[in-house]
Order: sequence, then C-alpha cells, then structure tokens
Amino acid sequence: MNKKLFGSFGALVMTGALVLSGCGNNAASPAAAVEQSPKALLKESVNSAMGATSYSMDSNFTINELTITVPPTSMDTTSVNQVVSMLKGAEFNVKTVYQGDPMQTEMNLEVKLKGDMEMTIKLPMVMTKEKMYIKVPNIALLPLPENIVGKFIEFDLQELAAEQGAEFNDAMLDPKNSQKLSADLSAAVLDSFDEGTYFKKVAAGDAGLPEGVTAEDVVRFEVTNDNVKDAITTLVNVALPKVIETLDTPEYREMLGLTEQDLQDAKSELSTTDNEQMSQDLDELKNYLTVNTFQLDTALNKDKFPVHQKMTVDVNFQDPESETSGKVSLTGSSTYSKVNEAQTFEVGIPTDTITLDELENMNY
Repeated sequence: MNKKLFGSFGALVMTGALVLSGCGNNAASPAAAVEQSPKALLKESVNSAMGATSYSMDSNFTINELTITVPPTSMDTTSVNQVVSMLKGAEFNVKTVYQGDPMQTEMNLEVKLKGDMEMTIKLPMVMTKEKMYIKVPNIALLPLPENIVGKFIEFDLQELAAEQGAEFNDAMLDPKNSQKLSADLSAAVLDSFDEGTYFKKVAAGDAGLPEGVTAEDVVRFEVTNDNVKDAITTLVNVALPKVIETLDTPEYREMLGLTEQDLQDAKSELSTTDNEQMSQDLDELKNYLTVNTFQLDTALNKDKFPVHQKMTVDVNFQDPESETSGKVSLTGSSTYSKVNEAQTFEVGIPTDTITLDELENMNY
C-alpha cells in the first residue's frame, strides 16, 4: 500500500502546485470594478503575469514536523531515524532577484539542516541569457580544494547544448515565454476544479499575512479529508489532460523540447487509466491518509497582484501492512517586492570563475 499512499499524496501536492503554477512572476494589472469570484481573482492574477519586467522574491520552505515510525525489527530503523532527525525542522530559503532586460536572474539558496548533522549550506546562482554560474560551496562533508571553493563554475549554455547533441534553445530561457506558458497552464488547471468545492475568499486579517504585506483579497485553494478523493480524481481525469492539450502546440513543443509523440504517449497513458481501480484505491486511501490541512493562499493587493503566497500541509499516514506510520507538517511561502522596479544584485556577474572544462581537468 506504500506506493499507493505516497503516490496519492504526491498527486495531492501536485494539485496545489499546478493550481498556483501561474501565480508567480507577475506584474500589476488594473483592479476590476465589480466583485469577483475567487477563481476569477486568481485568473486575473495569472493574466497579470504577462507584463513582469523585474521583481524580487523571498521564498521559504520549512518542514515543521516529521515523524516516521517503523517496526523495531525493521532493518531500516536506523537510517530512517537519521533522515528524520536531519530533515525535521529543515529550512530551505531562496532569495531571487530578476530583471528581463538585459536578462539576469540571481538566486541565493540557503539550506539549514538540523539534528546531529546540523549545518547550513549556501549556494548562490546567477543566470544570464547565455550563461549560468554556480558558486562552489564550502561543505564540511564534501572536502574540496581551497583553490576552487568560493569560485563560480561558469556554464556556457550554448556549448552545453552542443555537447549533448542538441541545439541551444534560448526560447526556453526567455522570461516572456515562460510567463505565457505558466499562465496558460494555470488557466487550464483552474478551469478543472469546481469553484464552490475548492476555492474561497479569506479575510485578509485571518490569513496570517507576514508583516509588511497588505492585501485587498486573499483566495484559498483547499483540499480536505472529505474531498481528497475527488481532488485527485479531478487532477488525473480532467486537469492533466488539459495540461497536455495546452502543451501540444508547435510553440510549446519547441520551447520544452517535446515531440508530438511524447505528448501522444502521455495522452494514451492517461486514457488507459483504470478509473474503477483508481476509485477503489482512493476509497481505501481514507484508511491510510488523514488530511488535517492542505491549503494554498494567494494574497492580492489592490491591483490584483499576488504579493504573497503560502502553502500549509499537515497530514498523518499509516500503513498496517508494513506497520509504518507518521506525520508530515510543512509550510512554504513566497513574498514579492520591487515589481517592475530597478533591482539590486548582490552578486552581479561573477568574475572569479572557473569553466567546467577547467574543473574537469583539475587534479584533486
């Protein structure tokens, strides 16, 4: 039952991720003069994505609680406990600064692990239209030569594509293209889920917004223990086919490096889904998975720009067959600022660099 359990939970998380897939990288648009439904507000937010020229974004993902209990006789007990100890309380923070012209993106990733292996890993990354730079981190468990620690590895995207026998596709890196794709995918998914069942407005004062964030509307997408079966069924039978149909255009196939056969295979795989068996599996799911909380909140300002997004997940699981049980509680959020304003890059374009060829030829 483990595969069914975690497969269904993964589908549940995918549902939320797809619903919010177009609510980032946005630009402000005029507010509507009439009262809008929750889904209409999200759609307007998605449409506003097409005009973004720059932004700063702070994102956080925290595993607040993680417990996994396995039988004492299990060979996996020690390794499971080690992983749980390391990941419980783990934080993943990303500060992103983006501008479209000239194209430059800077991401500062910080990973904080807890438990007996407590450590903090920082990984700055920079991307331009033609190159990507990744800083070599200083990690105690991964000793690297001092002469490369702190340098940026320089990747020439055009050369990398040529080495892999592919043609460099700069359309994939064009922010306008990715924004359009994101908006189209989000619209396809939003149309798939029933508004009255999954969407509602929340008072800004009750949404737990961070200090400094002002919102006129907050829209919540929510899956409960009562509708989790319908949510996963809708994802598989309605949303994913619409997503594949959206991708099946010459523009998106070329952009993502997909072929018509790739998408036809995906359609065929979905069309052969045994709905009767899936229904039985999902009926059985209630004996193994309890959804305490699964919420995705989007806060929009007066211009219907999504200034803040937050995901809250809290589930319990148990598998009598393997005598395994546990609890997962996590939160994730993204807060946008300086939209369409001049940006400040902390790293800039790195000069202390080493190419991938030079790294491969080093003896260490």
